[in-house]
Amino acid sequence: MTGAAPPGSEQETTPGTAGYHVYLAGPDVFFADARAVAAAKRELCARHGLIGHFPLDDVPAANLRHDVLALAVFDACVAMMDRCDLAVVNMTPFRGVSMDVGSAVEMGYLFASGKPVFAYTDDPMDYRHRVEAAGRADGAEVEDFGWADNVMSEGVVRRSGGSVVRGAPDVATLEDGRVGPELAGFHACLHQVLEVLRSAPALPRRRSG
Repeated sequence: MTGAAPPGSEQETTPGTAGYHVYLAGPDVFFADARAVAAAKRELCARHGLIGHFPLDDVPAANLRHDVLALAVFDACVAMMDRCDLAVVNMTPFRGVSMDVGSAVEMGYLFASGKPVFAYTDDPMDYRHRVEAAGRADGAEVEDFGWADNVMSEGVVRRSGGSVVRGAPDVATLEDGRVGPELAGFHACLHQVLEVLRSAPALPRRRSG
């Protein structure tokens, strides 16, 4: 694993980090157990005084016409990002060799809004190696920076003061095994968030409503 030191057994609210609202981005919204994943992530955030927000929390009514519903989903996600102070993004490759494209758009929006973005991926490979292993270079140049994904995605994380947490750490190092392997990368990323929040000036609160 790269990007964060092995987490400890912290259970109580971390001093100086309480009350920050965190946008939980990633392809998790498409999973069959998306609601359960959301609940588990929110609970881990709450352990450290953070308030997690999952895109499915504000799902518009499904009886709308498709094009109206699509824009309502977009508007709901943008409004939620505007209410949050920072984001944790699941950059695990989704439906291809790179991260979920919608989550990449959200990373750019949040960064342009002046909000720090942190991320993790369950895939330990460099982007270039993953592209080559999948036979997807197609004769075109593949960037080779030793990063987990496209430079414009991981660059957002690095300019936010973090680095992409890669691969799930040994679950035995996380809360004596009380965090399952499916959340190990996310939890390690949360610890990186806490370290940055402790060492950086207080983030501006941009939430509305």
